Amino acid sequence: MSISRILCLLAALALPLGTARALTWNETLNGDLSGDGSSPTLLGTLDPGTNTISGTMGSLGGTGPLDADIWNFTIASGYALTGINLTAYSAQSGSTSNESFMAIATGGSINTSDPSNHLSNALWGYATDGFGNTYNDLLALLDGGPEFGGIGFDGPLPAGNYTFWIQEGADQISYTIDFVTTPTAPVPEPGGALLLGTAGLWLLRRRRR
Repeated sequence: MSISRILCLLAALALPLGTARALTWNETLNGDLSGDGSSPTLLGTLDPGTNTISGTMGSLGGTGPLDADIWNFTIASGYALTGINLTAYSAQSGSTSNESFMAIATGGSINTSDPSNHLSNALWGYATDGFGNTYNDLLALLDGGPEFGGIGFDGPLPAGNYTFWIQEGADQISYTIDFVTTPTAPVPEPGGALLLGTAGLWLLRRRRR
């Protein structure tokens, strides 16, 4: 095997494993997300890149029990939440005037009765941009809040544990939301550095022979 082919193989092995993964939750496949602010669905640590949550929430016509969706997630050390992008939003009734509610809090729970400890909250839906909200930047809406009382924040969310709550009171909404995490600073991959270092030593030894 040529030296160039060996180096290409080692470089491929050195790629971060996380780049090929993505956390996803689809209520159809994974089950209904919790509606209890004191016991949210635990999604775990978000993977680098795009993490997708899809489901339905609310109540058609505002009758019957309201289906809130509440989940908890962690942003790993060395990363930040740089995007919450709404990529799909549709009302079962066909209405294009809905405004849903969302809120985010630090820690493993969120108070669904008192917004004073919310990191932020805001309304989102068709009325936000009038065109179905594809690729709507929900993080920017939250960054511009809180709309109903709360602590507030500025910029991307740093590493930590958070609980996210979405709610619709007058319709049943289907949605897809992408949570995007990116490194706060370039971090060399320990495995990659070890492999490339080993390759360098191997080539050096061959040259000395």
